[in-house]
Amino acid sequence: MQIHISDPTLVPSLLDFLRERVHVIADQIGPHEVEVSLLGSMSTPKRRLELDLMLQLWRASNEQVSNEHIETRILD
Repeated sequence: MQIHISDPTLVPSLLDFLRERVHVIADQIGPHEVEVSLLGSMSTPKRRLELDLMLQLWRASNEQVSNEHIETRILD
């Protein structure tokens, strides 16, 4: 799955956050895009839900993100 983030300066923060999880592989593939793979045997809807929850946690735990309107979208 891919994540598009409207502010490219926050991509390193998102990558660090995602890479802290042992079941996540995350790489930057463009100035605004991150490719994410979740390891394990989950269905696609469950993977998408888990990634969405991780994004919500990242936004809530990152003061810069929570104080500004930063758009993150999961791309299929």
